[in-house]
Amino acid sequence: MDRMNIEVTADWIAKKLVPVMRIQPNMSTKGVEAEMIKHDVHPSKWQIYKALLKARNEIEGNHSESYTKLPKYAEFLRKYNSHSIYKIHYDRPTLLVEPRFLRIFISFEGQRSGIVEGCRPFVGFDGCFLKGPFGGVLLTAVTLDANNSNFPIAFAFFRPFGENGPLTFMSDRQKGLNLAYEEIVSVASGRYCYRHICSNFKAQFPSILLSNLFWRAAKNFDVAGHNEAMASIKELNIEAWKYLEKIPKTT
Repeated sequence: MDRMNIEVTADWIAKKLVPVMRIQPNMSTKGVEAEMIKHDVHPSKWQIYKALLKARNEIEGNHSESYTKLPKYAEFLRKYNSHSIYKIHYDRPTLLVEPRFLRIFISFEGQRSGIVEGCRPFVGFDGCFLKGPFGGVLLTAVTLDANNSNFPIAFAFFRPFGENGPLTFMSDRQKGLNLAYEEIVSVASGRYCYRHICSNFKAQFPSILLSNLFWRAAKNFDVAGHNEAMASIKELNIEAWKYLEKIPKTT
C-alpha cells in the first residue's frame, strides 16, 4: 500500500465494493485493484482479501447468520409445504445456554411423490465434506428418473462429534448404511458402487490390466462372463482376486 493511502481501511474498500459486487459477484483481486484505481487507491493484497470477504458477507450474509435462519425456514416449510419432512436438531443441555446446531434433514413433498410416480426402484447414497468455518458433512439420497438422470430424494447436513416392489440401495460401502435400510426397508437389497470399489482397488493394486479386468467383471451381465474376468484376475494376481472376492455380491 502506498504511503499516501495509509489511512484506507478494508472496511472503506468493502463499502465501495458492495454495489459493484452486486453486479459482479465473482470479482477477482485484480478486479478490486482496477476498481480502487478509480479512487486513486492502491491497497495491499491483505487489504483486498479482507475487503472482498467483508463485501461478500454484506451481500450474502455469513455462516453464523445462516444457521440462525434455519428455524424460520422450517416455519415457512410447515406453512407453505406442509407435507414436506423437515427435522432439525439442536444441542441445548439447559435453558441457560444458547442452542447449538447439530444436524438437519429435509425431504420435500415433490421429491417423495416423484420417486413413487416416475422413478426407478433404485436409491443411491453419497456424501461430501463441506468447506467453511464450521465444516460438516452433506449427505444426499438420489434415485434415477425415466431418463436415467439423478433425481434427489432427500438431503441432510450434520456436524461431526417398499411394499410396492423390490428396492435396491447403492452405497460406497459406508458402515451402517446396510444396517439402516435393512431395518427400515426390510424388502430392500443392497449393491455397492463400483467406482468407489475400483478407486480403493487401484490404490492397492495399481495395474492398468487389473483395472481393465475389474471393469470387465463389473459390467458383465451374465455370470459366465463375470467369472471369466475374475479368473483372469486370479491368474494375474491372486491377492487382487482375494481382495475382490471378500466383497459381498449382495447385502
